[in-house]
Amino acid sequence: MLDNMYSVLNRINEIQKRFAPGKNIMSDTESLNTENTNKEKTNFANLLNNQLSDVNKADNNQFTIPEIKEIARDQALKNGISPSLVDAVIKVESGYDPNAVSNKGASGLMQLMPSVLQQLGISNPFSIENNIQGGVSILKHLLQKYDGDLRKALAAYNAGETAVDRNNGVPPYKETKQYIRKVIDAYKQNIDNFK
Repeated sequence: MLDNMYSVLNRINEIQKRFAPGKNIMSDTESLNTENTNKEKTNFANLLNNQLSDVNKADNNQFTIPEIKEIARDQALKNGISPSLVDAVIKVESGYDPNAVSNKGASGLMQLMPSVLQQLGISNPFSIENNIQGGVSILKHLLQKYDGDLRKALAAYNAGETAVDRNNGVPPYKETKQYIRKVIDAYKQNIDNFK
């Protein structure tokens, strides 16, 4: 149902673009009325987006942390990644809050950026399954790219591949170094708990 709502919203945006006033010959009154109408449409689109976001977040309240961990475990195993690593990333990224949003715009359990969500074709960043699936696929890619070097893969997850490639390793960012340490500590603790 939510995918249908997003489709409707996208269609509304397409229609607005098609019929938006360009350079046309209108009276000032007609132009003002059109501007007000466009503002109302934009406000409606924003309101609809906010409402959809609220619905998506409310759906997340139905999941318990053990259920989220099971979804993460399944995705990790499907992708050949340690479930303990995925668990550690989720703990550090969002503290298992599926509705988390960072001040930089990353969202969901695995704190995916809007550009990444778009690349992965994820329209609902708060979908637990989609967010975990996206985050795990990124981790898999990064671990493969950096030949299993966990520190580089985590640095790229946090700071981006460009930063890691430019520095030929972990970039000298305090936040990234702390992030790596926290994830590795949580990962080791997870492994110790399963022994």
